Amino acid sequence: MKIAGIDVGIKSCKLAILEDKLIYIGDYEKEKIKGVFAVGIDAPLSFPEKGTLRECEKKLLNLGIKIFPSGAKFFKRITLKGIEIAEELRKEGILVFEVYPFASRVLMKIAPNVKKRTKSGIAEIRKELQKFIEIPELTHDEIDAVISALTVKEFLNGRGFVLDGKDGKIILPGVNINK
Repeated sequence: MKIAGIDVGIKSCKLAILEDKLIYIGDYEKEKIKGVFAVGIDAPLSFPEKGTLRECEKKLLNLGIKIFPSGAKFFKRITLKGIEIAEELRKEGILVFEVYPFASRVLMKIAPNVKKRTKSGIAEIRKELQKFIEIPELTHDEIDAVISALTVKEFLNGRGFVLDGKDGKIILPGVNINK
């Protein structure tokens, strides 16, 4: 079963596709997603009903996981782009999930305390990620796409949980520690 992850950016989006191994990593193009069963999108897929935080984001904070608030003005374009991609994929019959790769890194112990924008941070994340899937040298956006796909794979294999609220939901790998 093909599972994909998309790291949403304003200028470009990165796509990772997994089967038993990483079979594609690169720029997101709609035609590359053919045959994919489910996708994890690294972007908020809804806005808060009020304020800057959705209920699911408040639950992440309660787990001690830092976030960018989906209702923050600077984040609006990413959220809108994520929503657009999600709608496009759902029309193709693809299952779509909102994921948060940093939270997945924390829960899966994939170098959660390093900065992903430094060369040494990327190297450490890559080293820890190799325990789950073999990957080549990647940018931090490509790594986020891989972790997004891996999160969906874990979730679909029964090793994940949902943080939800009336204004959105995020899937995470592992056992629900928020019960």
